[in-house]
Amino acid sequence: MSSAMNTVPGMHSDKTKARALALAMHAAFVVLLIFGVSWQKKPESPVVADLWSSLPPIPQPAQPKVDVTPPEPEPPAPKPAPRMEPPPAPKVEPAPLPKPDIALKKKEKEKKPEPKAEPKKREDDKAEKARKEVEARKAAERDAQDKKLLELEKAAEAKAAAEKAAAERARASEMQKYVVGIQSKVWARVNVPQGLQGNPEAEFVVSLLPGGELRNVTRRKSSGNPAYDAEIERAIRQAQPFTVPSGDDFQRYFREFPMTFRPQR
Repeated sequence: MSSAMNTVPGMHSDKTKARALALAMHAAFVVLLIFGVSWQKKPESPVVADLWSSLPPIPQPAQPKVDVTPPEPEPPAPKPAPRMEPPPAPKVEPAPLPKPDIALKKKEKEKKPEPKAEPKKREDDKAEKARKEVEARKAAERDAQDKKLLELEKAAEAKAAAEKAAAERARASEMQKYVVGIQSKVWARVNVPQGLQGNPEAEFVVSLLPGGELRNVTRRKSSGNPAYDAEIERAIRQAQPFTVPSGDDFQRYFREFPMTFRPQR
């Protein structure tokens, strides 16, 4: 009983724990020894590795839902009480000023006319009238002069035309003398057929060379008697050469000209 009383409380429990720990360590050592021997004798197994072409998608955490409900509008602020303003003072409008043009016309009416304005206007009118009269007189003189010049030009043209016509007649009369000479020379060789009745007319076109030789003769109009026509053509051919003028007169009148023959000249 004294030994039991001398024992400290809790000492028995500490010894029990120490014994249990020692037993546990010995048991672990035995298990480790057995496991190590069996592990050394066990054959090695091949290592198998899985190859991935791509990593599996990583799961995304769920997004929290956002509340899109619009907030309730705030109540409108109370309107301020209307401000009472005093009534505006009445405006005093100034009297309208007279318009410039009306005032100017009034001043012009009140202004007395100058005594020299009317005589000056009359002098200007006289000068303008005189100037117009001078211009009209000069224009009339120019028209008369132009008319006189035109009449002189017409008279000169008429005179020149008359002189030219007279010269043409004189030249034609002179050339006719050559034609008469040619006809006389031809008639001297014409033998009028017997029994020719009336005064038949035959016309020939004669073409000459500058010396008077015959170039060609053609009958333009028949007399109606072939024997008479042939006799005249034969006489023309035998009567060459003829006397003709030279130069421009020959080219104009005798290079080719008509000749008319009648038995009764």
